[in-house]
Formats: sequence, C-alpha cells, structure tokens
Amino acid sequence: MRVKVYPVKSLEGTISAPPSKSYTHRALFIALLTNSESKILNMLHSADTKASMHAIKAFGGTIKDTIIKGVEKPIEPNNIINCGDSGTTIRFAASVASLVNGLTILTGSKSLRRRPMKPLEHALKQLGAHVFSRNGNPPLVILGGNIKSQEIEINGSVSSQFISGLLIISPIIGLTIHVTEKIVSRPYIDMTIQTMEAFGVKVKEENSTFIVEKQQYKPTIFTVPGDYSSAAFLMAAASLLGHVKILNLKQDDVQADKAFINILKEMGAKVIVGSNYVEIEKASLEGIEVNCSNTPDIVPVLSVLGAYARGKTIIKGIAHLRFKESDRIKTVSKNLKLMGAHVEEGPDYIKIYGNRKLRGAILNSFGDHRIAMAFIIAALAAGSPSIIKGVESIVDSYPLFIDHIKSLGGNIEVV
Repeated sequence: MRVKVYPVKSLEGTISAPPSKSYTHRALFIALLTNSESKILNMLHSADTKASMHAIKAFGGTIKDTIIKGVEKPIEPNNIINCGDSGTTIRFAASVASLVNGLTILTGSKSLRRRPMKPLEHALKQLGAHVFSRNGNPPLVILGGNIKSQEIEINGSVSSQFISGLLIISPIIGLTIHVTEKIVSRPYIDMTIQTMEAFGVKVKEENSTFIVEKQQYKPTIFTVPGDYSSAAFLMAAASLLGHVKILNLKQDDVQADKAFINILKEMGAKVIVGSNYVEIEKASLEGIEVNCSNTPDIVPVLSVLGAYARGKTIIKGIAHLRFKESDRIKTVSKNLKLMGAHVEEGPDYIKIYGNRKLRGAILNSFGDHRIAMAFIIAALAAGSPSIIKGVESIVDSYPLFIDHIKSLGGNIEVV
C-alpha cells in the first residue's frame, strides 16, 4: 500500500491515544496462565496483538470479547503458530512453550525471521527445554514440559522482551533470573512486573537478579492504558505543525516512551501535561543529544524532529535498533537523506544536522510500522509531496493512525 502525503500548514484537534500495545501483549499472556476468566478492557486490536491472541488460543486459552479464559497448563498447539511481524509475540510464546508437554513450532514474517532469539534460546535450554532454531533466528521448534532448573542466566543487552517472557512464566515454575550485561529498554521490564502484580504475583529484584517464588496468577479485571509509543507520533506532528491535545495518557505510567515528553521539552516544544492528557503546540525546535537505550521506539520520529530542528541532534545507545522490524538506524538514515537531510550513522548512534526544510521524496517503510508513521510526519512538514511505500505495516501497532492524522487536518491519499 502506497500513500501520497501532501504538506500542510497546520494540524489541530483532540485525539484519544490508542490502547498500549505492550500492555495488551502482557495482559493476554498472563491471563492465559490464570486458572479462570479475566477481563481485559481497552485492548488494542492490531496485527501484532492479534498474533498474540492467536498464540493464546493455540495454547488452549479462549478469548471472547474482553474475556480471556486461562488454562491450568498450556497445551500442545495442533498447528504451527504464525507470529506475523510481532517480536513480542514470538518471544513470549517461546517462553510459554517451555511449559508445554509437547512440541511448539513458532514462525513469522520474513522480517520476524531475522530477529535474534539466541539469548532466549540459551535460557530456555537452561530450563530444560529442547530448542531448535535457524542459527539463533526463527523459526523455532521447542519441546517443553521438562523443567529441570529454577535458576537461569540471560544476556540483557539484546532485547528486554527475553526477560519479560521469562518473567511471565516464572511464577508457574518458581524462577530466579540472573541478567548479565546491561539491560536495554529497562522500563518494558517494569511494565511486565507491574502487569504481573496486577494479576496477584510478587517479583523481587536484587541487583540484576529477578526472584519469583512459585505462585498462582489470580484472574482479574485489567484496563489497558493509552500508548505513549503511538502517541509520540501525534506529539511530534503537533510540535512541527500545530496544536494537538492527546487524551488517555496516564501520568503515573511506567511506559518507557513517556520520556518523549521531557525530550520534547528539552528541544523547546510547548508542552502542557494534565492528569490524563498531553497538549503540544508548534514551536521552534533545537537539536539535542539523547541516549535512547531505554526508548528505542521513539527513535524514528525523534530523528525526523532532529532534521527539522536547529543545530545537531545525536541519538545514541541504540545498537539494538538494528534488530527491530527493520534496521532502524539504516532505514531512518536512508529516508532522511532522500528528503535532503545531512545524516551520519554509527554502530549505536545516529547524528542529524538539522535546521533544514526537507523536500518531498519517494520513501520506503521497509515493512516497519514506526518508519512508516515517522515519515508520514516528516512528509506533512516537507516542502513538496511525498510517496511512502509499504504503509500497510502501520496496522501492526496503530491501525487508526492515518485516520487520526487526517482528522487533525493531514492530507493523505492512497495511490
């Protein structure tokens, strides 16, 4: 799917942030491991979360509207589980598969089959599962049901999703997880722990070790909060082009990308934060230097802002972005250069020399939803129209994104 994006002078209005994709994944998999029915309110229905719903059903859970009925023990799937583009789904499902008395086969899209799994594969083998992969990448074949160890080690420098998946199954086993290397995207682990606690499970942490005694998840009513990761695109659009109020954003949330608010303030954006909303008004932005090791999802749109800001923007600590739906350091750099920006990339950083009026261009999303959304924002502020290819990937996280942008005054048409 290709869209043509026309530059606009302003974006104005009020939008409710979509439900959090990250919380939805976590609540679904935890609800699977309860022994009764839970209610998950305000779930996100996107391609990625639907992949998790498919996995839940394959493991024996049932989903009807907001009700998820868990199982005493996950069952052997009767078919291959296709996780689509969702790295979270395959990593959480792989952990659950270690509990299954039988065989689980996990695969996904071409993009997903490039995602690294080796640290999780190694951890699951320590538990006692037999795991076979394509040299550390999906597809995965997991023979579980024979837990031999209650203490494991895992490298935390590749993806926090590995640790979150292990934490989710930990109360079923009674598990101690020793994390080696520096943990990237740490707030996502906090989100996992907070969701586990909402389902009645306690987690202890000592230094870089997580200790979870054997416990039973309790069925509950869980309300998914608004998604700061998706809202970041609306905030960025407003800071370049207008005045937008975004509802359904809790200020006491542990979501990593809530940090985008302070980044925008540091760049000079006009930001008002309320009890359940964020309001952004167009301002002249200044380049900054920022470490995004904990906030990888905002890097594409932050890079776009850097291209429109005065001075230099350096985004560092982002080596793990090379293993997302696309190599986001490379794909961001390529698209910004096509639009006329001066960009330098390194192994774990991107450097953007801003204060430019970007030109329209023919751009590629590279099958990556966050690249597609970031460059729709870039194109709206450019000097001439742009064509963006592959925007169907937006359904992975924010299916209503184009509709929401158009409701604020964006001019986007399918071509």
